[in-house]
Amino acid sequence: MARPDSSSYARVGPSCWIDRYPGVAETAAAAAVLSYGYLIVRVIPAPWYVPANLAAAGLAVLLVHRSGAGWGDLGLRQEDLGSGLRWGLATVVPIAAVVATGVVLTVTRKYFVEDKFLHESTARTLYELFVRIPFGTALAEELLFRAALLGLYLRRHTFWRAAALSSLVFGFWHVLPAMGSVSSNAAGQTLATPAARAAGVLATVLATAAAGMVFCWLRRRSRSVVAPWITHASLNTLGVVGGLVVAHWLGG
Repeated sequence: MARPDSSSYARVGPSCWIDRYPGVAETAAAAAVLSYGYLIVRVIPAPWYVPANLAAAGLAVLLVHRSGAGWGDLGLRQEDLGSGLRWGLATVVPIAAVVATGVVLTVTRKYFVEDKFLHESTARTLYELFVRIPFGTALAEELLFRAALLGLYLRRHTFWRAAALSSLVFGFWHVLPAMGSVSSNAAGQTLATPAARAAGVLATVLATAAAGMVFCWLRRRSRSVVAPWITHASLNTLGVVGGLVVAHWLGG
């Protein structure tokens, strides 16, 4: 099966206002996603994090689908589930190896320790590892960025341009979380000046944008959003596990 490209997206469905004003639609979509990102960090209560994120992601996917994108264009075709699983699972061992190496090396250990995870109960930690991170964060973000937003941008852009645009928004999505990590991460706490902390936030934005490009490639290669979801969830979850190992057993 041929992989989807910009031309396949551009011809899906009837003409609508998105096709007549594509720049407005793309800018509005990015603004809406980033506005929601502010709400989920600063306004929406923490207990609502998972259902709110999944509801927002589902709504975004539905809106892009209703505008003319097919399920295959969104990486959500049932027929591509197996491919997504194979590609996603193939990334888990390399990610675990990288995390293990980072934990073992004393020079990189400090980057794994997050204060917010150090004093949680066992039940709360398990919730973070098996519910909040894989579903509330990774799944919701993959639906938002690699299904809905990428699908929207592919209506008139080449794949790599669409991937770059959606990944740029993905990077900016992480500005507020990065600001929090600068104060809660052991490495971030060593950034003494406002300029150094700003540089730390910028580094996080650039790193997450680069990760977004990799996730987009996985989405394209596997034809399924399941692949980047598994990769994203593994990266985040194993990173937290690494931090817990450093804090509790390696004297991080």
